[in-house]
Amino acid sequence: MAWNAADPLKTSSDVKIIRIKTIREAMKYDLNAFTVSPGQTVQIILENTDAIEHNLVVTRPGMRKKVGKAGDAMMKDEKGTEKNYVPSLPEVMFATPFVNPGQSFTLTFKAPAKAGDYPYICTFPGHWTLMNGVMHVK
Repeated sequence: MAWNAADPLKTSSDVKIIRIKTIREAMKYDLNAFTVSPGQTVQIILENTDAIEHNLVVTRPGMRKKVGKAGDAMMKDEKGTEKNYVPSLPEVMFATPFVNPGQSFTLTFKAPAKAGDYPYICTFPGHWTLMNGVMHVK
């Protein structure tokens, strides 16, 4: 998986900048939903304010559970940590690498052209059931 980093200071009227922070010791993101337009350039700035690593993975509609369970299963993969526990599945659309405590990562992508609800989760094993949200494309 190639990580798509971008300059978090880049601003433009056609770029939607979304800041998502982890909530310390709560295993949650501070933003559980946001809305973008189809095809719009999106920058998600993931700020990890927790004491452990987290990532953010955007999935195809209805695939939160499948991708989350695949992330859980990666605990048995000796290279799971190297892969940032991001499953190699077509249901994974966009992903950050692990973000260490006190650090941030900017993920830049074009929102899907098709309207829908695109879940985002942390795929560190066991996190996805609490640590999730939805990107609404409409």
